[in-house]
Amino acid sequence: MNYIWDILIKAEEQGIRKSDIKFKNADICSPYMETSFSCLNTSFLNKDIPIEVNPCYRYFKIFRELFDINLQEDKEIRDVLLDILLHFLGELDLKSGIVKEEFIKLFLLRDIENRVYGHELAENIKEFEKRELDTILNGILTLSKAGSSLFLFTKIIKNIFNSSIVYMNKNTNKTLYIYLGVEKTKENISRISTVINTFLPINVSVKLFWDIHFGIIGIEDTMMINEIVVVE
Repeated sequence: MNYIWDILIKAEEQGIRKSDIKFKNADICSPYMETSFSCLNTSFLNKDIPIEVNPCYRYFKIFRELFDINLQEDKEIRDVLLDILLHFLGELDLKSGIVKEEFIKLFLLRDIENRVYGHELAENIKEFEKRELDTILNGILTLSKAGSSLFLFTKIIKNIFNSSIVYMNKNTNKTLYIYLGVEKTKENISRISTVINTFLPINVSVKLFWDIHFGIIGIEDTMMINEIVVVE
């Protein structure tokens, strides 16, 4: 829950009235996040605990004078005004086109977790970190609009596995050789399986290489003994 609109959506999901949600200026906050929770992975709201917010994250021009550190008067009035304005801005967010895609991703994730797209995907999706999960969801939205493509597939591979390299067989464009640059673990198998099963075009096959690269004649860095595998 990184944004005020995210809080309002979560409140509705939990059956909490929006009017019961109270926003307050965070005593300590990150300049890179709008909400401030002691636990970054917080997924449950307590209506009795005010939501601490960095109001200047997106709305600096609105709140810079209201919360000037040199201003000490009328703190209670300013706190009430902040809560009212953040509720208003949150509602504007929910009605704006910018948030529409985020809405869709939230419902998409809920469907995945509820096994609408199968048991395997519901289990494998748990292995992705928040940034990676956002990459997967954005990719699915792109897939629904434009269809599968090697460009989309390789882009997602690179975003999920930062050290990966994707090669195409020059003799046939139907086979990809993918060096992932990570150890072959249960978690990583689940992650790459999700990417392949979801985004790989049906007429393309892949050969995976984990933390050991395959040898490429003419490139010395890939021809080190005990550090390469042979491709048949």
